[in-house]
Amino acid sequence: MDWAQLISQVGFPIVVAFWFLYRLDDRLGSFEKTAVAICQRLEDQAKRCNECRDWRARNGKDKA
Repeated sequence: MDWAQLISQVGFPIVVAFWFLYRLDDRLGSFEKTAVAICQRLEDQAKRCNECRDWRARNGKDKA
């Protein structure tokens, strides 16, 4: 089925909506991967901060 026939059968706004949803799905998948990577980096950084804080407390180097 070509685009002209599809548009004539269901209407231009419907075709544009389906095209937009198709494109949005790809981008949301990419966004999800990026968000997971950012969360993982933040968790790793938090663990390093806690390890550093614990080391300072054990060695009497804490200034607080």
